[in-house]
Amino acid sequence: MDLLARQETASLDEIQAVTAASPATVRRDLAALEGQGLIRRTRGGASLVPVASTLDETFTLRRRRNARNKGMIAVATAGLIPTGSALFINDGSTTFALCEELASQGDPLWVATTALNVAERLAGVGVFEVIVIGGTLRGSSFATSGPMATAALDQFTADFAVIGCDGLDLESGVRWNSLVDAEVAQVMVRRATRTIVVADSSKFDHRARVGTLNWDAVDDLVTDSITAEWSKHLESASVRVTLASE
Repeated sequence: MDLLARQETASLDEIQAVTAASPATVRRDLAALEGQGLIRRTRGGASLVPVASTLDETFTLRRRRNARNKGMIAVATAGLIPTGSALFINDGSTTFALCEELASQGDPLWVATTALNVAERLAGVGVFEVIVIGGTLRGSSFATSGPMATAALDQFTADFAVIGCDGLDLESGVRWNSLVDAEVAQVMVRRATRTIVVADSSKFDHRARVGTLNWDAVDDLVTDSITAEWSKHLESASVRVTLASE
């Protein structure tokens, strides 16, 4: 699964090389993973199963998907955040990758987050002041949401809202698969001076269910690659695009 998270497809020879397993064991284990709906068998190998919705997908699986690109995005995003800044961070595998990068750098920050895993990771580093936003907890993403969360967020202001999402649409903007997730992000954006959206290239042209963040509310987009059409559209919307690199 780690191999597929990095390159999305793999041959039987590649899988054998990284697992040191026999061909029979590889075939048996691939059959088991396919039975769990995690992979799709291909001619001579395997690939990840495309996910239409991240709403109920386990966080561990989301974190593995496109892991290398998310790590690059995290490094590039950290470079946009000055020491001593105040941040809102919502839940997501890309925002969690950012918190890992911020923790490794160890520069003082104030962070308010609806993601319990983000809060736990940052709270272990003494230079961070971490505020956990309460609310209804969803176990698959470790995120809080609902009226308690949005009311609490309305009590704070921040320099940056760092926002992960489920999809990006040219016309309707930044989108989510859950209305309550979209509402949390909307409040974070409203209460922050600047908004940074973090999304790997698989999110482009993915029209998730709910869209409440138009491009005129976004200041920065950090991603790993972008088409000419998207680049032109975001430039016209005054969105600064940062491309992450190795």
